[in-house]
Amino acid sequence: MKSGIVTILGRPNVGKSTLLNYIVQRKISIVTPKPQTTRFRILGVKNLKDAQIVFADTPGFHLAKSALNKYMVNVAIKSLEGADLVYLMVEVKDYIGEEYTELLKHLKGLTVPVFLVINKIDMYKDEDIRKTEEVFRGLYDFKEVFKISALTGKNVDALIEKTVEYLPEGPRYFGEGEVTDLPFHLQVAELIREKLYLLLKQELPYETAVTVEEVKERENGVLYINAVIHVAKESQKGIVIGANGSMIKKIGTTTRLELQEILKKPIYLELQVKVEEDWPKLEGKLKKLGYIIE
Repeated sequence: MKSGIVTILGRPNVGKSTLLNYIVQRKISIVTPKPQTTRFRILGVKNLKDAQIVFADTPGFHLAKSALNKYMVNVAIKSLEGADLVYLMVEVKDYIGEEYTELLKHLKGLTVPVFLVINKIDMYKDEDIRKTEEVFRGLYDFKEVFKISALTGKNVDALIEKTVEYLPEGPRYFGEGEVTDLPFHLQVAELIREKLYLLLKQELPYETAVTVEEVKERENGVLYINAVIHVAKESQKGIVIGANGSMIKKIGTTTRLELQEILKKPIYLELQVKVEEDWPKLEGKLKKLGYIIE
């Protein structure tokens, strides 16, 4: 029996969450076209006949300025602690700049194997893929290199098979039916935040946070959920609510329908919008909204 933790590291929007969801065959990490969607370390469990792999999806590594962005980068780096193997996930034709210079500093101190995982090969020519591999091989001594499409699953099975070879012997850390350690209230909050990213334009989604205040099953079998969308400015509150409540209704409906599909039971979702002035910039307010800063 083999088991271990595999940390998936990379810049924003390279496909880390898409890969995790494909591997566990369930939507655990929210996915949007916008970079810096993931804010937490999210674990996904892959059970095999003779192995259990615990994958850690992490926020995209970037040069951070605000308190929120610094928090996200810190989460990504701390996810290397205790890892048995690391995937550095890159995109074909990825630009090598300051971010990778800084990121590779953290990898060079590791004693565990690091795989280079080149994603989105379905979108590029073979020559571009080959050049990307050459560039990154010149930057770090990777144990293995895989070229995949996280979206279609191309070569992902081969990646998992090779991963098992490198893992140590160990027990199953999660039960057979468990696929994540993410508490239910946080799964709901993340689904709501995904809808904010998909439905709201420009920068506004980056200044929203979601907390779930109450989850309660009523006598009639309906699951009641009360959640709060926090914004950073008074002017943003009206945008989230929309004309005559149209936007918040849309956010609530799309979230509720997805939850009902997942849970196979009726959901009553109540959403509120509150202003937490300048929360992404202030460490104290991050803590207030549930971001654990170490």
